[in-house]
Amino acid sequence: MIKSIRISDFFLDLLFPRKPYCIICSGKLTPASQIICESCRDKIIPLSEPMCGKCGKPRHGQSKGTLCRDCQEDYHAFVQARSCGHYEGVLKQLIHEFKYYGKQELAKVLGGMMFDLLKALPWPSFDYIVPLPLHPRRQRERGYNQAYLLARVVASQSGIPIYPVLIRVKATEHQTLLDKTLRKQNLKGAFKVVNGDKIRDKTLLLIDDVYTTGATSGECSKNLLEAGARAVYVLTCARG
Repeated sequence: MIKSIRISDFFLDLLFPRKPYCIICSGKLTPASQIICESCRDKIIPLSEPMCGKCGKPRHGQSKGTLCRDCQEDYHAFVQARSCGHYEGVLKQLIHEFKYYGKQELAKVLGGMMFDLLKALPWPSFDYIVPLPLHPRRQRERGYNQAYLLARVVASQSGIPIYPVLIRVKATEHQTLLDKTLRKQNLKGAFKVVNGDKIRDKTLLLIDDVYTTGATSGECSKNLLEAGARAVYVLTCARG
């Protein structure tokens, strides 16, 4: 196992070369640091219990595993969703640099955090990792799909193969511009499963950068289950 992780790190270093200065504070990196310094990394506060037993929303003062109001009122097709930290501070800045400013090398940092969380979760073994897709037009504008880059890092460190079985067939409004009800309507018919025979009776790990209301993850999970998947779990960098 140690050998395979070292090999995967070698290839990730080729894909995302190490920079000498922290991308957040511009401080000089130590030999053990990757893209951000230890001081900035320590400012990323991981989510912890108690949290919603389904979507992972923090629930201060509530019992561990109970459902939040959103999950009581709305059905999400995935089994469970978990995120590394709150979408704020250093973590939000990292995701913005990664997603909107072309800093693709941050996939190694963010994907590494997601792999560390995945190792700690009491989840089953996964047959495939499924990155959440972008519409082709938006991917051409951005130049890459951030979820796919994260999935590639998690796949290289976990050994779980990527299978991009989902495609986005409808260009939708940005979810951040819509309220909860409109988000669900906005996503109707937005995704499609292609070559779905391979996922029949398989357990899948759906990967994205940020979980907000669960509308996108829920719609994708519903499509995967309708195509024959046994179960879908969701892993993201941050919880909005």
